[in-house]
Amino acid sequence: MLIPSEATPVPWRNGAGTTRELATHADPSCWRISLADLLEDAPFSAFPGIDRLFTALGPLRLTINGTATDLERGDQIRFAGEDTVSVTLDQPTQALNVMTRRGLYRAEVVLRSPDAGRTDEAVATVDLGEQIADVFLTTLA
Repeated sequence: MLIPSEATPVPWRNGAGTTRELATHADPSCWRISLADLLEDAPFSAFPGIDRLFTALGPLRLTINGTATDLERGDQIRFAGEDTVSVTLDQPTQALNVMTRRGLYRAEVVLRSPDAGRTDEAVATVDLGEQIADVFLTTLA
């Protein structure tokens, strides 16, 4: 079980926020699981060639290539790492990010209560307090 509070926050590539890297493939360009601390409105860093699965852990608005989408806790959205993305917040929150190399992996995140049974097929299990996130990766290549 991955415990986000045990990971040290590191600055985003663009310096506009912080994230806690929770797990990576031996080659970090293949896949990465992280928890972003979203403290204020900010642009996201670009990751060309990467597909992103973003799971909101609180209410927020993501604007992707000029299109705004309101998300609530547990809502998920996929976007390309080269997309122009920014977040707008009414209050600080967090988001679980799974980044995968395009064409190599496809990520899925299933949120469940801490009381629900664990599945052994998950690549990683993240303790989010009120919920548990099971992360699944399908190999495409």
